[in-house]
Amino acid sequence: MAKKKKGRRGLRALLFALLGLALAVFINFIPTFRLKTPSMRELPGKHAVVHYEREEDAARDVFALAEAQGGDLKEQLGIEGDKAVNIYLYDRQSTLQTKKYGFAAALLGLDWYIGDNVGDNALLVSPGGEYAVHGYEDVRQAALHEMVHAYNYHINPRMPYWIDNGVAGWLSGQTPNMYWERMRLPSLKDTRVFGLLSPVRFARFDGYAFSYMYIKYLADTYGWDAVRTLLHTGDYPAAFGVGEEAIYENWANYMAQSYGVTGN
Repeated sequence: MAKKKKGRRGLRALLFALLGLALAVFINFIPTFRLKTPSMRELPGKHAVVHYEREEDAARDVFALAEAQGGDLKEQLGIEGDKAVNIYLYDRQSTLQTKKYGFAAALLGLDWYIGDNVGDNALLVSPGGEYAVHGYEDVRQAALHEMVHAYNYHINPRMPYWIDNGVAGWLSGQTPNMYWERMRLPSLKDTRVFGLLSPVRFARFDGYAFSYMYIKYLADTYGWDAVRTLLHTGDYPAAFGVGEEAIYENWANYMAQSYGVTGN
């Protein structure tokens, strides 16, 4: 009897611990439940609806860029229709980060993190703010990067993070200026990163720069139509005639011969 009581107490303690953990997770993600902040106003357009806080001039600058290039981005990606992308601009970097990771974002040290997407919504800090890593023009151009993420989600919600970011960097013109010979090529396993913390893991192996070079290689070698086929089907043989592993090996050889980059 004593053993049964002890077992029930242990089970009760475990249930309380699990409920406490679930409550903590719920509380952490409360900021993510609503992307719009109470003070936000909006600029509606054909290709984008920009929601902003106080930085109106910067918001109008982002809006003008999104409206000027949104149509071309959709054409490049093979998207039909006039659905506008919601772009949320936050005056504080900490606000943006909590909209993706909740209150725990403060513990991650993401001073480089200025934008993301939640489904087909684009999140970005306002170009008018001051940030440790990025300046006004970097942030402004990142609006196109995040728009591509939103469009890619529309194409395929399960698009690999590696492909999604490479295409976003390529189409937004964010050419990386890197010392390639000092860097190490990510492994095939690295390129398959996924999950909520993908941006953090991605940054650790310079994934943003390398994924750009991967898409550049595919576009230069096979043509953009083939890349677009991959985006819509996820089928490497259908797009390029060979599988993902062979493409990776060919790209690795290209990076070694052209830039002196080798793997770990």
